[in-house]
Amino acid sequence: MQFSSGSQRHVIGMWLMVGVGFVFASHDAISKTLILALPVIFVAWSRYLIHTLLVTAAILRDRRTDAFHTRRPWLHLLRAVFLLGDSLTFLFGLTHVPLAESTALVFLAPAFVTILSPLLFGIRADRLQWLSVIVGFIGVLVVINPGGDGFTLWMLFPLACAFCFAVYQMLTQLAGESDSPAVCSFYVGVFSTALLSLAVPFFWVAPSPSQWLLLVVLGSLGLSAHFLIAKSYRYASSSVLAPLGYLQIVFASAYGMVFFDSYPALSSAFGMALICLSGLLVYAKRIPAAVAG
Repeated sequence: MQFSSGSQRHVIGMWLMVGVGFVFASHDAISKTLILALPVIFVAWSRYLIHTLLVTAAILRDRRTDAFHTRRPWLHLLRAVFLLGDSLTFLFGLTHVPLAESTALVFLAPAFVTILSPLLFGIRADRLQWLSVIVGFIGVLVVINPGGDGFTLWMLFPLACAFCFAVYQMLTQLAGESDSPAVCSFYVGVFSTALLSLAVPFFWVAPSPSQWLLLVVLGSLGLSAHFLIAKSYRYASSSVLAPLGYLQIVFASAYGMVFFDSYPALSSAFGMALICLSGLLVYAKRIPAAVAG
């Protein structure tokens, strides 16, 4: 069986996106391990400090001094604020919410993008996209089960994370209109580290050597995931790749069961499936055309 060069490129891009889901799930599993022993603020600060150091080293190695110049620094500062909102709400939520459920709730971000896009970009959603929003919120209600005994307000933290991530994505799209990916990556790391540095002295601890190693791995995984995303988009369109991102929920569930003895309830699994379906509906009309191209 032979594949066209276009099909081969799609396959490479798809495997890279599978890697993105695995790396992000690994990143979140390590985050949960660390925040059980270290303050959330300290873990987040270390993660972004390592991110910034690695990005700066790469820029200096490639002698890309243009990556230090931006036309809209305040936009990158705003991106950093929402990225920190994304990270901190997710980490605080992980202290009380299982990894699989937290990951699934964060994937409501496309629904928030659909809701907010008319306000920021003037883009009107079609009926299928609004259907995806409805299905996604039904999935959220099933997962958090607000009337059940297992409901806790901590489950609202991953939802806040999804909202912050949606805004961050849209702000990044705006920033990309004038600045390169290297510029965007550098400044969001610098501003995030700077903002957290204002708070980290109040949460300072002395990690063990093994914890420092995990913190370095955490920062490296976060940067690696973003690198894989950029690389995958060179081989296939977002319409083809985005649905594969939902494999992160599968990987997160596996990590939760193996390392944290956390098994999603049947109702939670159904709710997570609805959230995945809501995301797939967004791309349903574009996938055939993208694959064919």
